[in-house]
Amino acid sequence: MEPTAPSLTEEDLTEVKKDALENLRVYLCEKIIAERHFDHLRAKKILSREDTEEISCRTSSRKRAGKLLDYLQENPKGLDTLVESIRREKTQNFLIQKITDEVLKLRNIKLEHLKGLKSTNNLSRSNSDDSNFSEKLRASTVIYHPEGESMFALLFYVLRLILIENISLFENRVLGWEQCFFSVHLC
Repeated sequence: MEPTAPSLTEEDLTEVKKDALENLRVYLCEKIIAERHFDHLRAKKILSREDTEEISCRTSSRKRAGKLLDYLQENPKGLDTLVESIRREKTQNFLIQKITDEVLKLRNIKLEHLKGLKSTNNLSRSNSDDSNFSEKLRASTVIYHPEGESMFALLFYVLRLILIENISLFENRVLGWEQCFFSVHLC
């Protein structure tokens, strides 16, 4: 019998989305124009009128975007609704890809973490304290395929090939320079 793949709870997904917003905060503050999303976010009850007024009082576009992100992090549906709004605006679709990639990366890291916990059958949280989890997410470089297969071995293999190719190119350049250098001095 094959073990079941771990799945994320709604609480886990909310944490992943908050972490994604935090990881992309600087980038999103530079790119998002908060006012463009007010109507949609108010219609979906993510923001209130007071919230939009509070955001609008900020002195710069980056500060307004930052305050908007603060409000979105407070609401479990905040990030999803922002993505809907960006999709409706059709002006910054590249942001959707960036956000989606970050959420998927963090989701896969969280799944890998849960899979590791499940495989060890160690329910004591001494080494996997939730307060340190966000830091572990940011520090991790494990890639996980959406269907659940670990991509670490493939990644290692590809990196090894790249390294071998670069070493070979370097050796060829060095040997080429040595031959050129010696041929000049021998004449």
